[in-house]
Amino acid sequence: MIQRFQATDALKGIIDYIWIVEQDNLAPMNRQDIIMPLGHINIIFNYRSPYYLIERKKRILISNSSVIGQIKRAKHVQYGENLYQIGISLTPVGYIQSFEYPISRLTERICSVVDVSSGLDQLRTQLTNARDNESIITAINDYFIERIKLNPLDTQRADHMLSYVEQQCGNLNVSHMAAYFGFSISTLERTFKRYTGLTPKVYGDIVKFQKSIVDANWHTEIYEQYYDQSHFIKTCRKFAGKTVSELEKSADELTLRYLWQSKNKF
Repeated sequence: MIQRFQATDALKGIIDYIWIVEQDNLAPMNRQDIIMPLGHINIIFNYRSPYYLIERKKRILISNSSVIGQIKRAKHVQYGENLYQIGISLTPVGYIQSFEYPISRLTERICSVVDVSSGLDQLRTQLTNARDNESIITAINDYFIERIKLNPLDTQRADHMLSYVEQQCGNLNVSHMAAYFGFSISTLERTFKRYTGLTPKVYGDIVKFQKSIVDANWHTEIYEQYYDQSHFIKTCRKFAGKTVSELEKSADELTLRYLWQSKNKF
């Protein structure tokens, strides 16, 4: 149902991965899904049945060509009977190198691609006319290579800040980080938010959760990454939308089932 592809080497650090999901006659019990915060900006082209964001038991229609900005907690969505989507997961640096629309305006938002760039509608047309998956990946590669040529930026500082948080996420101290980069805390947070759409603390918490899930044993080591078991349970509920005991069972949600069956690798 889910296929995952790497972009060309020229887009390393820009596109984390490309994914395609397809399933006809999706059973009602499998139409619920969870979008997890992974520190990425996702572009999603939806074909066939419409799908919805579920908030406070209300269904909100999601545009068939949408951008999902940085999110701080799991979001629940619902698919229709027939599912076909093409998705592009951009790194924060990849996004700011590709588009001029401020990344900070996308935080906690799901919006139409036209809010970000009219060129994304043209990309959708190319993908619609693509003959096979290879043609889809080629079209995406070509589009983003051209985008970064048109919008050249020096992203060295952004890369440095992201690397710092990813390395220190297990014990991130924002005061120490501000001193390291020669900023006040307020300037650091404002600058980091301009690059990622999130504060260092929030981004670090997301990265820490990912690493804990990937690297640690569920029943022993994982709790050592957090203050206590209760703290981890709350974090798990926040980022994965489920309790630890629920995740240990076979998930009905398409994305969660794929992530856990792939040995927890995001």
